Amino acid sequence: MKRRMHRLLKDDGRILIVAMDHTAFMDAPVDGLARYGDTCRSVVPAGADAFLSPIGSIIAFGDAIGSAAAIASFDTSPPFLEVAVERALAVGADAGKSMAYPFTGDDSIKQAARLAADAARYGVPFVIEPIPGGFAAADMHTPDKIAAGARIAAETGADVVKTLYTGDPETMRKVVEYAMVPVVILGGAKKGSVRELYQDVYDAVNLAGCAGVAIGNNIWRDPDPAGITRGLAAIIHGGASVDEALAAAGQLVAS
Repeated sequence: MKRRMHRLLKDDGRILIVAMDHTAFMDAPVDGLARYGDTCRSVVPAGADAFLSPIGSIIAFGDAIGSAAAIASFDTSPPFLEVAVERALAVGADAGKSMAYPFTGDDSIKQAARLAADAARYGVPFVIEPIPGGFAAADMHTPDKIAAGARIAAETGADVVKTLYTGDPETMRKVVEYAMVPVVILGGAKKGSVRELYQDVYDAVNLAGCAGVAIGNNIWRDPDPAGITRGLAAIIHGGASVDEALAAAGQLVAS
């Protein structure tokens, strides 16, 4: 487990995940994902530490993922649930991840608990993504609910929690402190500007104490995924300011 966790969290305890599991549920192709291998190959040297990918993409693009870690995004519906961790190990994944929807009364917490137990048995780090009420329940995405959901995920067995950004570093720090395990924020929909993206990441990581980010749309929907990744890596691992990150991305003037 320690060795595999070191594949995820670097010596500084931080991680930059490129989230590319959207191919498992999106209803139309997107250029950056249609060119999956090219996107992976471009962002690894730019500073991507890990990829969040479905099993099929880990198999198909393992060479493109290269030296980065692979986090398998699990389908938690039976009967796949019973063999998910073994399947992830079989394709060379370094960790697993599942969704959870606290406060909905569905089975997602129980399913995540089952996967976390299996992952622990095999010494595989496990990421849980708790979204209070589900993605559509925006009224439940409050700092308190996000913090509570993060703690539920940790109590369920998560080694890392991937969750929503609260919107400001003060309330996000409370999430981090309550969660017990490293917290990474998800990127969500494409931001209005790269500066806006980098400001959120800077605040979450360098002010609130998050361990890193899992960014998808804001990387592979951009014309320059490698540039966006360079800027993110500068913030996460280099402590760069927003302007320094924009310069690293080659977007200081444009943003």
